[in-house]
Amino acid sequence: MNERKTIDLEQGWEFMQKGITKLKNILEGLPEPQFSSEDYMMLYTTIYNMCTQKPPHDYSQQLYDKYRESFEEYITTTDNCDLFSLISIPLESC
Repeated sequence: MNERKTIDLEQGWEFMQKGITKLKNILEGLPEPQFSSEDYMMLYTTIYNMCTQKPPHDYSQQLYDKYRESFEEYITTTDNCDLFSLISIPLESC
């Protein structure tokens, strides 16, 4: 049986940040290719694996907190609150 390689928080978050940056660029209309199905699946799989690793390597709460913080910061520094009705993070600033 194959054991999955443990993904540490810093390594996984760095990979997620690249995806978040790509999404922000797309939302802002900057020249950025759309997410390919491969891009999406790599991000999804990385996040899934990090959230289902055995303790103490289950980073689901830390990833959620970092993801939320990243988008809260972006939303509060951006003047396009209408764009964020699609994001499932309830924010009172918009």
